[in-house]
Amino acid sequence: MAYYHELLKLCAFDGAEIISQKKRIERTFQILGLGSADMEKAEARIRENFDIALLGVRKVLGIWLKELFDAVLAREEGKKIIYFGYPPFQYTGSAIKVAAKSKNDFYVGCPEVVLCQTLGQIFDKLIPLLEAGEAAGLPPGHAMCSLLQIKLGALEKGIIPIPDLSIATSYFCDMGPKADELMQYKYGYPVEYVDSCLDSVWGSWPDYNHETVHYLGAQVNKLFVTLKDKFGLEINEDIWEKARLVSGKLYMSINELSRHLTADPVPLSVADTELILNIPTGCTGVAIEEGPEAVRILAEEVGKRVEKGVGVVPKGSPRVVILMQSFSDTAVNRLIEEAGLAVPLTMVLLPPTRPPEPYPYPTLGEKRAEQAMFTGAYHSTYGWIKRNMEGLKLVDLDGVIYTYPFSCRPIVCTSKLTQVQIEKEIGLPVLLLEMDLYDRRNYSIASMRTRLEAFAEMLKVNKVQGARCKEKVAHELVSS
Repeated sequence: MAYYHELLKLCAFDGAEIISQKKRIERTFQILGLGSADMEKAEARIRENFDIALLGVRKVLGIWLKELFDAVLAREEGKKIIYFGYPPFQYTGSAIKVAAKSKNDFYVGCPEVVLCQTLGQIFDKLIPLLEAGEAAGLPPGHAMCSLLQIKLGALEKGIIPIPDLSIATSYFCDMGPKADELMQYKYGYPVEYVDSCLDSVWGSWPDYNHETVHYLGAQVNKLFVTLKDKFGLEINEDIWEKARLVSGKLYMSINELSRHLTADPVPLSVADTELILNIPTGCTGVAIEEGPEAVRILAEEVGKRVEKGVGVVPKGSPRVVILMQSFSDTAVNRLIEEAGLAVPLTMVLLPPTRPPEPYPYPTLGEKRAEQAMFTGAYHSTYGWIKRNMEGLKLVDLDGVIYTYPFSCRPIVCTSKLTQVQIEKEIGLPVLLLEMDLYDRRNYSIASMRTRLEAFAEMLKVNKVQGARCKEKVAHELVSS
């Protein structure tokens, strides 16, 4: 039996699949420097941190490993390689993959997200990549984004191949294109920069400046021209709609799962839901193809738990929404529930707001840019805050945990303002929890645990006092 057989079985690979993929699996682990001891450690981490009683969870873990194989072997298998940064611009990655489907010789993805989910959560092997990225030009102690350090480190160590094109978007994260410029200089690959401006007038969302849409739309159209000139890939309305439908299958399954997560008690850990939410932000390949069925199976399993009243924390526990889970550290994702708080959803899953009637823009890029304005994040700090607040008004919660990476300027800059606005307008207490989504060296688990436990105790007291107040009001109404 191969040294990786038990790990892959645990991640829902069948025997025939392991045999047919033997050469690819072993070559990937050779490049990554992973041996039998690493497989044993990974098995133990999966059993400890994920709900492997659920087939859906095991299948999703297997999907991430398949994405890892595809990312590492893309060049050796003769693929043309296009990387996009995090966060991606809408369905751009999926649209490129759909346009390239007839050629079937493209790898399109965000490899640093794949590495976080696999080398981070499963194997606990991210530190060497972070150190390599720091040594190669993104030094420690300068608030560099650790996700970009992972990408640079993986290129430097030859773990992921040098791409044929990288898409760098500066409309949200300013550090991404700067890092890509460094990597372009070091490794010589071309970069398509997609720029925009987040300086919309405070208070204007959901309205927007037409000039901003024209500018971002022109940048997106420029990317489409590059894709056609360099690879012969045509991105048009038909391709975009097909990409939306392909991704829509996954989102339909995620929405079904999300419906069950609103139950009390919450039936699935936030550590398990994190595995699912990053599929559409990092992948366009096997995860998009197999993900809908895996998540559908998980939703069905979780639905049965709801019927039986099974939960990860006791019924009646305070319910909180979090901004984002850790991409790489399962210990962080477990902390909130260990403090006795239920997490029915993250801000990614907040109910959408209804956009205004679209303006008749003539180009595909402008239409996509206009849609981006409605999401808030690409509009302005105000748009980001108000979009989240509108969603929070539609769900029943006891508090908000705003988890923010200290090196992410767009999120850090909104943290204090978000806290003030939510506490003032909605009346929910907010815990600002500084952390790092990708590098566990940048925070203390013990310190985070202390802060979470104190916040949980406050929410529990609030919940008891609120229940007593309701009883008193009801009694007075009956007496009168």
